[in-house]
Amino acid sequence: MTRKATAQDVADLAGVSRSAVSLVLNGRAKGNISEAKQQAVIDAAARLDYTPNAVAQGLRTSRTRTLGVLTWRGLGGLPLHLIASALQTSLNAGYVLVKMYAEPTEIDQHRALAALGNRQVDGLLVVAPELSDYQPVETMALSSVVLLNCLDVGHQLTCVVPDEEGAGARAAQVLLDRGHRDIGLLAGHLDHGQTARRVAGVQGALAAAGVAPAATRSTDVRVDAGLAAATALLTQERPPTALVCTNERLAVGALFAAAQLGLSVPGDLSLVSLDDREELAAQLSPALTRVERPDQLMASHAAELLIESLAAGGRLDAQRYTFVCPLVEGGSVAAPALRR
Repeated sequence: MTRKATAQDVADLAGVSRSAVSLVLNGRAKGNISEAKQQAVIDAAARLDYTPNAVAQGLRTSRTRTLGVLTWRGLGGLPLHLIASALQTSLNAGYVLVKMYAEPTEIDQHRALAALGNRQVDGLLVVAPELSDYQPVETMALSSVVLLNCLDVGHQLTCVVPDEEGAGARAAQVLLDRGHRDIGLLAGHLDHGQTARRVAGVQGALAAAGVAPAATRSTDVRVDAGLAAATALLTQERPPTALVCTNERLAVGALFAAAQLGLSVPGDLSLVSLDDREELAAQLSPALTRVERPDQLMASHAAELLIESLAAGGRLDAQRYTFVCPLVEGGSVAAPALRR
């Protein structure tokens, strides 16, 4: 097996001392090493594919290049897709992640933070499965922490979140633009923070357009529940010409309801889904028009913010980074049948 290059190998190839290599690769060469020798070290490290030993660096700098991840289970399970994107960004920057499962209660959080503290993590990502308000424990104020997909109710920590209310408004607007005025809404339980924000966005867009509020059915986030709720809306005396679904499982149920009632999509009924990461909406026939969360982008940005704060040697000033949820056109929206 080929031997991994060492710092001494880089020094020999560049014609400099071992300490010079350390200064250059740790960003402390300015004023100490000539620019020509700095470039020689960089070129030698690249030729030898040399990567500094993170453990050894940690011993010298009191850093372990390890990030903690605190997460818990939601309606759709663990937010593994968010964690995976944060992991990739962290690995690219030379960090590894240690994941801890803890319900968002004070006792569970303290227990998880104690375990992560024993691992000497440099910083912490808190990753929520669905957008929600979050109450951090006091000890988090002493560390570098970024919240992903959750909001600090005390406005003390940096948050990276999607604009769920804007997503709901965008879903309603695409139907308004096609001429729909009788719009129904299939939603999860309204006491769920993410659902409540999506519903508020839909109703706000309708109100701004001078349209009556959407007839709403709130139910469990399951395909069979979506089927039942959509059937109830579509068989009332004045059925809606379009439906917005706050979760793609409900959208699948709505598509089944339309088929059972002999309604074509989008000929008789238009459908818009607020995508919930399971990639169901894109695989249906027709593929549903949907508003998608930029989860990969958000997770990468959250990890980058945390790593940049560690490189700067200080805590982040509390800020909120809100990401727009883009509309993805499918084949499930058309003008109302009576208007065509």
